[in-house]
Amino acid sequence: MTPSSQVMPHRAMPRAAAPHDRWLLAMAMVMLVWAPQAESWAQKPARPSPTDGNAVAQVPAQTAAPPAEGLETNLHEDGRPIGGVQVHLRVWLADKRKAGAAITAALKEVRRISAKMSAEQRRSEISGVNRTADKENVFLSRETYDLVQRALHICELTKGAFDLTVQSFDYLWNFKRRPAVRPLDDEIKARLANVGCDHVVLKPNRAIRINSPRGRISVGELLHGHAIARVSQLLQRMRVGSYRLRIGNDVYATGRAGSRHWYVAVAHPLHRKQNIVQLYLTSQTAATRSWSDRFFVKDGKRYHDIINPRTGKPATGVLQATIISTDSVMADALSAAVFSLGAKKGQELLNQLPNVEGFIIDAKGRVLSSRGMENYARLPKTIKL
Repeated sequence: MTPSSQVMPHRAMPRAAAPHDRWLLAMAMVMLVWAPQAESWAQKPARPSPTDGNAVAQVPAQTAAPPAEGLETNLHEDGRPIGGVQVHLRVWLADKRKAGAAITAALKEVRRISAKMSAEQRRSEISGVNRTADKENVFLSRETYDLVQRALHICELTKGAFDLTVQSFDYLWNFKRRPAVRPLDDEIKARLANVGCDHVVLKPNRAIRINSPRGRISVGELLHGHAIARVSQLLQRMRVGSYRLRIGNDVYATGRAGSRHWYVAVAHPLHRKQNIVQLYLTSQTAATRSWSDRFFVKDGKRYHDIINPRTGKPATGVLQATIISTDSVMADALSAAVFSLGAKKGQELLNQLPNVEGFIIDAKGRVLSSRGMENYARLPKTIKL
């Protein structure tokens, strides 16, 4: 018999499928069924954190979505109260270990700044200034000196609407005291003599002196913005390029969460669970101050903690202000300063400053915005109070 005659004839009956072949056939059927579901899963938006009311915004459908495995595994976050303020950081990074190290370092930096510069921390540099600077020179670290110098510059820019010596009223307006006590008008009037940026003298050798008895200072209205700026520098050195950092009501965002933009929701000044607008940020800070942040009610009247340095009383005429800027310190300061300026003058100031946008809600619910706010959101003309 020739070798060719040993080949099975073409019409011979096929052999039964081997177990290996049956396994391959079953896997092929599974893949055909699963593939459409996998595509749908890959396009699901990231889930918002239960500790943060702001979700990652979903981009339009035509934008390509990241791989399915990246939606959850690349998003890392942590948050906790530091110095009485809630701090929360979300990082978009494939390297889980690197993301964890970045979040730990960022929270540690916020804690360091709070301990060093908060007037409410008894061992802080600012508390040391308030104990003795009205009697003798007090020497500051370079970081604190620079921030106080920045505060004096903003005081001049806002013509005293922002004033770091407003801390001189602190012992009168104590919003932590329960039951709440409204200070007498005579007590407020007596303290007005201690308020004014011209009372603060900075010297080239980094010494500070307060030229008024019992005069005190605070950089608290700059502190969240300063902490955001320092954390941003830290994360840049660690090569973390996409994250959203919230300190109190100041939010900074840069990069993206995969294909989705970071955003911050701005709440209604009276109904805090109701949002009035969403702002999409690109390496910017949005700082919001509201008369609902911290207040007490006495004899049917609400007293909030944003004190007008010119009157020594809570500022009137403004319910809320949101400032957007690449300069986080400036955004933080202006969000408080416009309360003292009033809605109309606050709007005029925002229109004069470079790289600053924002909107103000006055006591009647009218929304006054800077000219460039239309690039960030479509705002209503009024809100219902």
